[in-house]
Amino acid sequence: MENNVLVDRSTGEVIQKSVGISATPMVPIGQVDNTYIIAQDADGLYIIDQHAAHERILYDRFAAMTERIPSQQLLVHLILDFSEREAQLIESNLEMFNSLGFGLEPSGPDQYRLMEIPADIPVAEAENTIREILVSLEDMHQLSAAEIRHECLAMTACKAAIKAGFELNFRQMEIILDELNKTAMPYTCPHGRPTILKFSSDELAKMFKRTGF
Repeated sequence: MENNVLVDRSTGEVIQKSVGISATPMVPIGQVDNTYIIAQDADGLYIIDQHAAHERILYDRFAAMTERIPSQQLLVHLILDFSEREAQLIESNLEMFNSLGFGLEPSGPDQYRLMEIPADIPVAEAENTIREILVSLEDMHQLSAAEIRHECLAMTACKAAIKAGFELNFRQMEIILDELNKTAMPYTCPHGRPTILKFSSDELAKMFKRTGF
């Protein structure tokens, strides 16, 4: 289950989505280790995990698509070999793979041809993503169709999201902050990890032992 909360570190107050991440646009200051976006607004300082934030953005975008996630055609089709059990899982979930943007068709015994992949996923990640989805499907036989879809969308979003160590320019940071603020659950990624930490102006003052505020 996803957790839609942000905790203000100065007061311990739980902030719900109804008040938004920020009433005014967060302004990016820079990056730390090409992994965390540092931003500010009138209320304080924010540290955003760029991978987790982009995961949330992509997950919400994918989940809002009632039909098929946009895909990209592979110029060279990939022939993938699977175990008998994996091939059975693909066959029984072929419609779901198609809705995720994976174009698969049988190519031989326990073998499938991969012709299309989700537009946001790098080609190098495609096979690994399918195999990880299969592992999840093997473990999720007790879950409902909606829960299975959530897990598969979350995995697809994770593979497509920008990674830690990726350098962003200020415009890219602005886009991430703006799009994160518009998501349904901006404070956690689809797997439940926090996307953002807030340090209020009061907390910053206390940390530096400033008085008179």
